[in-house]
Amino acid sequence: MSDAHVGPLPESSGEPVPQSVDVLVIGGGPAGLSAATWVGRYQRSTLLVDAGHQRNLAATEIHGMLGTGPTTPAELYADIHEGLERYPTVRRLDGIVVDLEKESDERFVARITPTEASNGGADDPITVIAKRIILATGVRDRLPELVGIDEHFGVDVHHCPACDGLTAAGRRIIVLGVGAHVPAYASELLDWASEVVIVTESDADPAFDDDQRAACAEHSIEVIDGVARELVGAPGALEGVQLEDGRVIEGSKVFFSYAHHPTNELATSLGCETDDEGGVTVNSLQLTSVAGVYAAGDIVTGLQLVPIAVGTGAAAGVACATSLRGHHTAECVPDPAPPTRNFTRPDN
Repeated sequence: MSDAHVGPLPESSGEPVPQSVDVLVIGGGPAGLSAATWVGRYQRSTLLVDAGHQRNLAATEIHGMLGTGPTTPAELYADIHEGLERYPTVRRLDGIVVDLEKESDERFVARITPTEASNGGADDPITVIAKRIILATGVRDRLPELVGIDEHFGVDVHHCPACDGLTAAGRRIIVLGVGAHVPAYASELLDWASEVVIVTESDADPAFDDDQRAACAEHSIEVIDGVARELVGAPGALEGVQLEDGRVIEGSKVFFSYAHHPTNELATSLGCETDDEGGVTVNSLQLTSVAGVYAAGDIVTGLQLVPIAVGTGAAAGVACATSLRGHHTAECVPDPAPPTRNFTRPDN
């Protein structure tokens, strides 16, 4: 190890952004923050770019995190940001990575548009060089086109049964969605709901075949052909959904499933392989098909829960940091350990 001074990278306080880092983490949700935390614990210089588009910001509470009771997204992120301050080699920047190129296995070039407050009041694009990339850019959900959705979303309108199903225990749930997957999605809510009713969002959705409708009837899931237009009742006191033809379908909770799209533009621009759902494919170390690029969180196809995003982010952070062993890294941090293969017996 060298005896180089371990100086802190600038915090998000208007000071200049580092021009070169060991690791660039893109995405400030649970996966990206977890990854940055663990790269920081390995003392690698890290820049985390946070666009502020976390999909759970509208939720009133985050559930199922061990060691904590239900907490709001704002509280969770504030606690994590405070924890990141313990790692002097980690810098968080509010902004958007607008372009990302790979010049070699040890050199990625990112062009970032920061928010004004993050770059000394300027919003001019900046360029950052990184040796490793962690993609934690998440997904974009398609929301229902309903009058009142902005006020109700996250309160009594939800998209994730695993996340919010328990809050609907014993209630009548209205399910909105389009596609052949909707009956199966609605059936998941029977774990909690007293009643489930599907609004097909069309006068006769051809994606629902007779067998699916029969299965719904067998499990007492009502199917109503119609188009939802407006939420009825105040946020937190939902009464139902009004359809285009004027009918009001009663229910105190709405769950929806239309589509969600992985935010994979940066991944595909680097040549990362994706699956049929658009999720980035990774190995057990969260490494993508492109050397030096890792991915974590909802951008990787699988169960989309905050605890899982935190776990995959930690796995990506550790794998990314340890991949730098034996490599030259930033001058402001200690030299990394040598490759472990140097200590392996030749016959192993």
